[in-house]
Amino acid sequence: MKRMSSAGKKILIVDDDQDARIALFETLSKGRFQVMAAENVGMALEMAADNEPDLVLADLKMPDGNGLDLLKRLKAKYPGLPVVLVTGHASVDTAVEAMRLGAHDYILKPFQRQAVLETVEMALSRQRLTPVTSVLTAARRKRGGAKDKPIVGNSEALRKVLIRAKSVASSKATVLILGESGTGKEVLARYLHNVSDRSHGPFVALNCAALPEGLLESELFGHEKGAFTGAISAKKGKFELAHGGTLLLDEIAEIPLHLQAKLLRVLQEEEVDRVGGSAPVKVDVHVVATTNRDLTEMVKEGSFRQDLFYRLNVIPLRLPALVERREDIPLLAQFFVEKFSSQYDKETKEFSEAVRKYFLEYAWPGNVREMENLVERAVLLSQGRFYVLEDFWDDAPPEAVAAAPAEVAWQTAVPVDSPHDQAIQTFTDDGGVLPLKDVERQMILHALQKTDNNRTHAAKMLGISVRTLRNKLHEYRNMGIVA
Repeated sequence: MKRMSSAGKKILIVDDDQDARIALFETLSKGRFQVMAAENVGMALEMAADNEPDLVLADLKMPDGNGLDLLKRLKAKYPGLPVVLVTGHASVDTAVEAMRLGAHDYILKPFQRQAVLETVEMALSRQRLTPVTSVLTAARRKRGGAKDKPIVGNSEALRKVLIRAKSVASSKATVLILGESGTGKEVLARYLHNVSDRSHGPFVALNCAALPEGLLESELFGHEKGAFTGAISAKKGKFELAHGGTLLLDEIAEIPLHLQAKLLRVLQEEEVDRVGGSAPVKVDVHVVATTNRDLTEMVKEGSFRQDLFYRLNVIPLRLPALVERREDIPLLAQFFVEKFSSQYDKETKEFSEAVRKYFLEYAWPGNVREMENLVERAVLLSQGRFYVLEDFWDDAPPEAVAAAPAEVAWQTAVPVDSPHDQAIQTFTDDGGVLPLKDVERQMILHALQKTDNNRTHAAKMLGISVRTLRNKLHEYRNMGIVA
């Protein structure tokens, strides 16, 4: 068999059946993947946290839970992690439920080695090649660091930025991320790092506005022992700490002029001079800078060096304000509801019609950060069946200022990352949840459409028997749904 293009990726097998674990381990190891195995849900969650798998292959039934429970918990913590379920007891209902919860695919026992390898490769290829899904997670948990925030959205405006970001992520060209406060500039910077060939190196961030001028130089470039009062030992600066990785210079416009000259030299020569040092230190760092200010105006005013601006602005990326991607508002709102409901162990509720309308029309001056804070408040304070406007603001909410474009509707469905149609919805356009039987019917009819009404192929796609498919179609004829 030819070498898999995803060779080297880490796969976590979860199955309480030792024979099945061994068979899957041997199959995937021969596919040149790095394979780990867990025998229950608890062990799987621990191994996922410690080993950062690229894909999880889980049995549907286990002694301390089931594959759907595991799927739900993994997706809550690692939204971008592909999960494939394996079972010997398939049904349409469980297949629909699995995809509703975000499963990539479904494998039936007894499985064929080639089918397993193809399914795994397809899942990893989708993760590798698709720059945008409803929730984009560049990486889940970095060793020794906190879990990254996902990029949420599926709008054309966001899609263009992410495609461009991914195309330049592995270059040495300096990236300047522009955008209003709260649009997620640091999140995009982490995405750049995580999709680059430096993803296994350090990601180091420095907020240039958070430090007094006297400390900023030391934080950036480091210092030697005795360089100034209080320098009791030598210290590496952020450039040295980011060697082999990415350095984020947040709020770059706040760097004073005399340090701008030193920063420009570091960017050009790729070496730093520690404060009080006698010789430069070579560094290999991809620099990403962010600002919400107009640097061209600052250059005209003389408060920002023109040569440094040109050096930073090699690859400019502008994050759109939230009002420029209104179609992402429902996805973001639902994402934050699920995040904080899980974090605070609260019931997940739906938005009232008034909230949905207002969210789409509101100007969002604080962008995504403002929404995150408001939704967190609502999750904590809401007492009713739905989230209402009073849950987000103490008094009357601010004026909405502008109506949303007519084509923007409140849709919170997340496209399913699976071989099946990504347009299958589990939420209605008005925010209500479709009954499972309706989702099942959509799925069956779509599978038949994709296979030109070939029942054998459609049944295989759905993971059910031809007889079950035939019975379902007979039921739909009696209901007058199909001819």
